[in-house]
Amino acid sequence: SDDELRKMIVSHPSIIGYSFDDNIKPTLDAVRDYLMLSDEELRKILLRLPTIISCNFDDNIKPTLDSVRNYLDLTDDELRKIVLRLPAIISLNFDNNIKPTLDTLQYRLEISDPELKKMIVKMPSVIAYSNIVPKL
Repeated sequence: SDDELRKMIVSHPSIIGYSFDDNIKPTLDAVRDYLMLSDEELRKILLRLPTIISCNFDDNIKPTLDSVRNYLDLTDDELRKIVLRLPAIISLNFDNNIKPTLDTLQYRLEISDPELKKMIVKMPSVIAYSNIVPKL
């Protein structure tokens, strides 16, 4: 809607500088196709994470999602559910943000790989907890 677009631009004015045909549409199409999202699901992700349009799918988004999928041994549907619940995962770096958190969770909770997977699928927001990983 116009109101949603207005809110996105006010909160992220850099959006104005992006070309719809060259930047925005290719990224959103690639995300929708990769995760098999409906237009409504893609709209919800965009509203929760407007900065997705500043990410390059092949250089940023796909490597992160592939790494999460492989590390947790996720099905397509499980990955899709995680992204729908935690769109911010798209903007995180796997090696610097996600993997250290997952490793720390698994170590501290003494849980197996399948238990970690089950926890993340059920509550993906724990991936974004920066206070889990000890600071050096």
